[in-house]
Amino acid sequence: MRKPTLIASLVLIAGLGAFGPVAQAVEKTGDALEHSPSNGRRLVENDRVPADYQRADRAVKDWKQKKLEQPTSEQQWVQIDDKYLLIETVSGAIVKIVPATR
Repeated sequence: MRKPTLIASLVLIAGLGAFGPVAQAVEKTGDALEHSPSNGRRLVENDRVPADYQRADRAVKDWKQKKLEQPTSEQQWVQIDDKYLLIETVSGAIVKIVPATR
C-alpha cells in the first residue's frame, strides 16, 4: 500500500471513530426528552409548563373525582409525571401543585 493511501485510510477511520460517541449521546438525550415531560427539571409554582400542556385536550376532566379544586374559566388541571398542576391556560404559569397519589 502506498503511504498517501495508508495515511488517508487511517485519518478516515480515526474520524469515523470520533463521531460514534457524539451520535450515541444525541440518541440518549432524545430518549430522555420523550420519557419525561418536565425534562428532568423541578416544577415549582409560578414556573411555566411546556406549551403542549396549555391545550384543552391535556386538561384533567375528572378533577372533582380526584378531589382537586375547581379551576376558573382561564385555568385547567394537567398531570405531569406524578403531580397535578393547576395552570393558567393563557400563560402556562403554574398556580398550584398537588401530588397525584390521591
